[in-house]
Amino acid sequence: MNTQATIRVLCRTLLCAIAGLAALPVQSQSYPAKPLRILIPYEPGGAVDVTARMYQARLSSYLGQQVIVENRPGAAGKVGAEVVSRAEPDGYLVLYTAGGTFITWQSNAAAPEAVRKLTPITSAVTSVGAIAARRDLPVNSMAELLAFAKSNPGKLSYGSSGIGSFQHLVGERLKLEGIDFLHVPYKGLPGAMTALAAGQIDLAITNLATGLPLLKDGKIKMLALTQSSRFEATPSIPAITEAMPGFEMPAPWYGFWGPPQLPRAIAQRIGSDIAKSLVAPEVKVKLTDLSMVAIVSTPDQFVTMVRETDSVYQRIIKAGNIQLD
Repeated sequence: MNTQATIRVLCRTLLCAIAGLAALPVQSQSYPAKPLRILIPYEPGGAVDVTARMYQARLSSYLGQQVIVENRPGAAGKVGAEVVSRAEPDGYLVLYTAGGTFITWQSNAAAPEAVRKLTPITSAVTSVGAIAARRDLPVNSMAELLAFAKSNPGKLSYGSSGIGSFQHLVGERLKLEGIDFLHVPYKGLPGAMTALAAGQIDLAITNLATGLPLLKDGKIKMLALTQSSRFEATPSIPAITEAMPGFEMPAPWYGFWGPPQLPRAIAQRIGSDIAKSLVAPEVKVKLTDLSMVAIVSTPDQFVTMVRETDSVYQRIIKAGNIQLD
């Protein structure tokens, strides 16, 4: 293509882009004009709540508006999701929640239609999953646990944060490999870890941040991380793939959704500013301290991530005949 032809193509592309911007609703062009509310569908103090408040100030500075974090707990995150699903699609109220638990429910035919149509904005962070054992369990590695479990099928119990949670699905994923554990669901990870430290259950599938304080106090053993590589802050804890090559499980991540029909331009603006907030040096340090990693994405990339995670989860749910509310 000669120079003049190239210039003509570039001019047409630029004119199309300008026309597209002109076609955007006035509301999108003037966004944001008032504070952004981030709705957390869980109680204060949990990982989702803590991470939202961690980059709240940075996000506010990028948006040029106050960012308010609100908690609306209830029904394992369902109450808050429904609130956002009924909100005006103006970009001033968004949902920030645990992705795996949310999309498992969102895929359920019983979920309200508006919830199924929430607008994906971006992923945010992922926590590091882990498999912990009671202090006196006669195994000290994932390989030893696998051998013990195969010799004692169904005799080892593990705690999770509830039926259909990421932790439960990891346990069900292990069953597909012939590892049969007895599932003991709790209302949250703190309850499961308290039971583990007390020796009431044999194992807990948890996250690293929740388990580390008990590990440091010598109350539990940490056998493996549920991801494919070691975590930089805890290099002595092996990845599960070191004992089970090929074991794959989407990491437990958190993400943002907007109301149905949220304009694409607004979703992109929110997502872009969240991404910039997450890579700020002070935020990265705090995330590492919490055993978390930033995972930013465009709305399109986030949609792909949601679909891939849901595909894996649905296969596990179907294979395990798991009944979800």
